[in-house]
Amino acid sequence: MTSDEVEALIKAKTRNKVRIHRLEERVGDSVAFLSYAVDDQNKMTIWHTEVPPPLQHMGIGGKLVEEAVRLAARDSFRLRIVCPFAKEHLAHHPELKERYVVQLEEASPVRDLGSNL
Repeated sequence: MTSDEVEALIKAKTRNKVRIHRLEERVGDSVAFLSYAVDDQNKMTIWHTEVPPPLQHMGIGGKLVEEAVRLAARDSFRLRIVCPFAKEHLAHHPELKERYVVQLEEASPVRDLGSNL
């Protein structure tokens, strides 16, 4: 999925009530990214992580998730994770939640982007 497609879905799901941000990692001509949004109640939602095939299995997706968690902790945001990759990464690395001391919220199935992302 392109970042523009992800942004359009986030806007549709949130009714444009959030600031959408993106973390990127570029290697050559390939770009991996993590899209997240911050609402007016200081809640950061990690919506989607995209790593193109040439960059997969290099730890880049995990680095993007860790950076997002670090940002949430730095800015005292509550953290909501919709992205399946980010959920799985944090499940395999619980020390990240402890290291950065973030408050996680459960993502509601009704509001998740589900299979669209």
